[in-house]
Amino acid sequence: MAGFSLFFGRSNPRLCAGLDIAPDRVRLALLRRIGQRAQLLKLTQRLTGGVICQDGQITDFEALTLICRSLLDEPGCEGAAVALAVPVRCLSGQRLVLPADAHPLQRQQQVHAEMAAYGISAEDHALDYRELGPQPGSPLDRQVLAVAASRLAIEDRLSLAAAIARPLATLAPEDLCLAAWLREDRRTDQTAILRLDRGARWLLHGDGPSHALPEVSARGAHLTLLACAAPLLKPLPRRLLLSGDHPALGPIARAFAKYGGLDAQIAAPPSALMLAPQIAAQMPPDYQLALALAWEGLA
Repeated sequence: MAGFSLFFGRSNPRLCAGLDIAPDRVRLALLRRIGQRAQLLKLTQRLTGGVICQDGQITDFEALTLICRSLLDEPGCEGAAVALAVPVRCLSGQRLVLPADAHPLQRQQQVHAEMAAYGISAEDHALDYRELGPQPGSPLDRQVLAVAASRLAIEDRLSLAAAIARPLATLAPEDLCLAAWLREDRRTDQTAILRLDRGARWLLHGDGPSHALPEVSARGAHLTLLACAAPLLKPLPRRLLLSGDHPALGPIARAFAKYGGLDAQIAAPPSALMLAPQIAAQMPPDYQLALALAWEGLA
């Protein structure tokens, strides 16, 4: 799962609302856990009438609190925990190669030291890591994904959960959470994730970290995006899943298929979500992050 324990521990609710906070809107996806799957109860959003979040930082806390309360006051949301994301803009990731025989405390110290060498301090960031596996050709070493999250971004979201008086089920890295949801159980090196949204533009291939991409206009600029993404898509994955509210997701997917030789498509809801096929086909792709957060909160 994508939620890192140091960012926030899970409470394992049976009803969870994922809140995707974009610059000018908040999207909500409400899921109920049923066995190993989840039932979709609600998808809705509120436009803010102004900018409430800039570069991942909350800029109008009072307005955001009122919007989240109004969403959670809707029928069906009674008693739901909430799941929030640490935006990609507030994350820094590094792949590290560290000794294989370290115990957890040693590993944490190693991660802190290595990230400090990259100029990322534990004073300003919460640090966590994920073991990825053996280092090829070096049995005494392991690959580790280290992730640093801005403490200010974390504190803002903890304060938001307190202000709306809802238990916080998880606080998950945006990119890792969405990728885990869309990939299901597929190998990470075979399915890349491209997120094109108002508040985030990134590509994640493999285990991470994700890579920021330039802004893409609604018309044209597809080849520019392809040129930026091409060096990051090596080795070439089997498929590329697109997510977000960009109005040209379809044409962009077709451009990647035509010029990049990829099975590129707009991401569909995973099989863990209980949906009739006709409803799944009409699911708007801009709700995928809210769904991923709610699913992560239920895990």
